[in-house]
Amino acid sequence: MRGRKKSDETRLAIVNGAAEVFAQHDFDEVLTDDIAQRVGIGKGTIYRYFRSKDELYLAAISEGLSALRTAVEKVTAADTDLRTTVEGLTGTMISYFWRRRDFFVLLHRLEAKLSEQERVDWQKSRDEVVALMACRLEQAAARGEIAAVNARLAVEALFGMIRGVCVYRAERDRAGELTQLVSDIFLRGLTKAEPSSQPASKLKVVRGGKPRS
Repeated sequence: MRGRKKSDETRLAIVNGAAEVFAQHDFDEVLTDDIAQRVGIGKGTIYRYFRSKDELYLAAISEGLSALRTAVEKVTAADTDLRTTVEGLTGTMISYFWRRRDFFVLLHRLEAKLSEQERVDWQKSRDEVVALMACRLEQAAARGEIAAVNARLAVEALFGMIRGVCVYRAERDRAGELTQLVSDIFLRGLTKAEPSSQPASKLKVVRGGKPRS
């Protein structure tokens, strides 16, 4: 007998319910039964839409990343100084991944299972977020506020730091303290050297590894 037709409404309800449960518990603590109960459906219905808890987790994260991207766009679009922008971006991302520290491990595990189009869409969305922040760095460099850098790779370095503190943080750590730590290291490094006094007109902004006057 042919199974009942899948619906977008049911899938979205499952994803939203899973996101709520995953946000309240670590990945390994969540049972499919917990999600089914939250949504008010049978566990079998979940497996009609998702092959595993891993796949459902990634779907829940993907939905949430849309909201995260909106928040990041708001931060990068605001007319604020670079430090405020970096702290806003870092704080937004750390807060989002605070209860999702398994995400990076699961993403690496599931990347091979993504379809070609899913992988392209994922990378495109990520590249757009990187470009937003890279533009702010280029603007700051052009004004002489920071040294000339490869803006894209600088943002990747920032994201790598954010990932690191999310994955390896201790129980005693707090999101606000880690936001300050990452922002300080990214903007000032670990030295006490004074910022460059080189005039903005002498700086060359670097995009994609190639300097441009």
